[in-house]
Amino acid sequence: MSDKYLTTPRRPQFEGEHLPGNRVWHGTHVHYLSDAELPGYRVRIRDGLLYGADGALFDTRDAYTHWSGRGRAIFVMHGDGALYSAPEHRVGEFHHSSLGQGQPVAGAGELEAREGRLLAITDHSSHYCPPRRFTEQVLAELAEGGVDLRWVTQEFRY
Repeated sequence: MSDKYLTTPRRPQFEGEHLPGNRVWHGTHVHYLSDAELPGYRVRIRDGLLYGADGALFDTRDAYTHWSGRGRAIFVMHGDGALYSAPEHRVGEFHHSSLGQGQPVAGAGELEAREGRLLAITDHSSHYCPPRRFTEQVLAELAEGGVDLRWVTQEFRY
């Protein structure tokens, strides 16, 4: 099955970051999620609301990212349109590339949500630096799921 969306690769300077003893993170290494772990980070869209892997309304109040601090979570969208998000961004240990399993992604950045309602989306990901067209793909997937984007703040860095 081919991907629904175009993908962009992880930047080459992060090659090997998941290997112990790598020269990227000097003493730490990034965990790439296994196929068995990945479903635990899935975000689904139903009736315009976001739901976490546990089935609860997706909420990022307690999440943290290196870019924006408290209140946002990192995310990636795979080429098939599946969204994955993690509440904690740990430098040298857990990054967008963790959610992307080191592979190309269709979008990457941060999400801010309260009780399932998307408030903000960014393209802040130094691992992928996704050009705007990739974030626009994510917005299209969200809209297809019924998310009302009129009130969603969009922050672009790339």
